[in-house]
Amino acid sequence: MNTPMQSRKHLRVDFINEVYFRAGLKEVRACWSDISEGGIFVQTMNPLPVGNQVRLKIRFEADPTLYLAVGIVRHSLSSVGMGIEFTHIHPKASRLIMALER
Repeated sequence: MNTPMQSRKHLRVDFINEVYFRAGLKEVRACWSDISEGGIFVQTMNPLPVGNQVRLKIRFEADPTLYLAVGIVRHSLSSVGMGIEFTHIHPKASRLIMALER
């Protein structure tokens, strides 16, 4: 019997909350719909192209602070959103993500 391989390094947590991202000089308010230690999916009608670096401000329900993160767009789906791999994330935000996984 074949067991499917886990293709993700980190467990994703489905949850919806607020995120801001930079698109050129404009800051865009959106929602994130899942998050992990490795990245985030941002719901937006106008996602950035794959390969773009993006600066984020992420909000968690447990803490109203906006936490800074930087990432690279790895998946971009027109009128749906974009999957972003974190290259840097605030240490407290990382701990909040790990708490969501429990």
